[in-house]
Amino acid sequence: MARPLLVAWALALSACFTGGFLSGQPCTADSDCGPSLRCEAGVCGGPTAQTSPTSTSTATATPTSTTTAGDATTVEPTSTSTTTTTGDTTLTPLTSSTTSTTEDETTGGGCGIGRCKDLDILFVADNSPSMLIKTLILLDFITTFGTEMIPELRKACSVHLGVITTDAYPHNPPECQKIGALVSADNNENACVLAEGKPYATMADLDMPLTLECLFNIGSDGDNDERPVDALFSTVGALDPSLNPGCNQGFYRPGAFLTMVLVADEDDDNNDAQGHDGSEEIFESFWAGSLANLKPTGIDDLYMVGLLGDPKMGQQACPWNPSEEPDGFGTETTPKLRGFIQSLPPERYALGTLCNVVPGGTAFKSLMEEFRNELRVACGA
Repeated sequence: MARPLLVAWALALSACFTGGFLSGQPCTADSDCGPSLRCEAGVCGGPTAQTSPTSTSTATATPTSTTTAGDATTVEPTSTSTTTTTGDTTLTPLTSSTTSTTEDETTGGGCGIGRCKDLDILFVADNSPSMLIKTLILLDFITTFGTEMIPELRKACSVHLGVITTDAYPHNPPECQKIGALVSADNNENACVLAEGKPYATMADLDMPLTLECLFNIGSDGDNDERPVDALFSTVGALDPSLNPGCNQGFYRPGAFLTMVLVADEDDDNNDAQGHDGSEEIFESFWAGSLANLKPTGIDDLYMVGLLGDPKMGQQACPWNPSEEPDGFGTETTPKLRGFIQSLPPERYALGTLCNVVPGGTAFKSLMEEFRNELRVACGA
C-alpha cells in the first residue's frame, strides 16, 4: 500500500514545482523555465502558468490549531543542568525552549525509529540570487528527499519539518521577518496552510505535496549576505530564544532527534570577495562546540546533511565568479560550512554537491540512502 502513495507524492511534488515554482522568474530561453512554462519577454510564464497548481495557499478556511494524534511527542526532561568547564566559550546548552503542551506527549509505544520517537527536520536553504539557476537542482533534491525519506519518517511518533532561509525571510509576516524564523508564506506572500496551523509541517502534511510546496517556494530574492549558521542557531534558540515560543510556535524540541539540512552555493565567511560579512554572531572557531551543546544528549540526537558548492572527488570545480551581478555566478567551494558539518563524526553527516549536477536525474538518491541508513543506526533501529 505504501508504494503507490510514494509514487503519487513524488509525481505531485514534481508537478507542482515544475508547474509554478519558476513562474515569474527571469529567463533567457524556455529551458530556463522547466518543462511546463515558456520564456516570454524575459520572464517565465505563458499560458501554462495560468493552469499551474500553485494556488494551494489561496484564501481558504483558516485551519484550526487542533492537535492531531499523529503529532504527539515525547519530551526528554529539560531541567538537567550541563556544566561547562572553565574556558569553554561555546553556547549554553539548550534545555528549556519547548513549551509544555499536549502535543509533546507520546501516545502508545509502537511508533518510533528505534529509540527516536520524535523528529525535528530543519532545512536551511540559501535564497540569494545566485541560487536562481539552481532551482531545478533544488527541486530534484527535495523530490528525492520525499520519495526516499517519507516511509522512514512515517515510522516516527511525530515529525516537525520546517524551512528557514539564509537571511530574514522577506515574505513572512512583518513580525516574523527575522533570521531563523520559519518560512510561513511562499515568495508571493501567500500564507502556507498546514494541517495544524503551524509554520512547519507535521505528520499529517507529509502526504500533501501541494502544501509542502509552499514551504520550499522561497524564491531567490534574499539577501546577498548569506548567514546560514546564524540562521540555524537562531531557529534552535541559541541566538534568539524568543523565536521558538514565538514565530516558530514550538518547532524545536530539545528531546527530539534533530536533522539539519543545509543547502548553500556560497560559503559562510567574513569579508568574502563580495564584501559580505556572513555569520558574525558566533565566532567560527566556536561553531562546532555550539553544535554539540544544542542537545542535553550532545551529538547523540544530531544529524546533518549538506548540499554545498564543492565538487565531488575526481571532478573539476565549478566556475565561480563573485563579481557577476547581482550575486555571483556558479558555485563557490565552501570549506567553512563543510568543516562545520564535518565537526560531527562521519556517521552523523552526509555531504552532497550542487556542482556539476544535471537536473532531472537521480543525483541525490545515494545521498538520501546514506542519510536514511545512518539515521537508523543513530537511532538503534
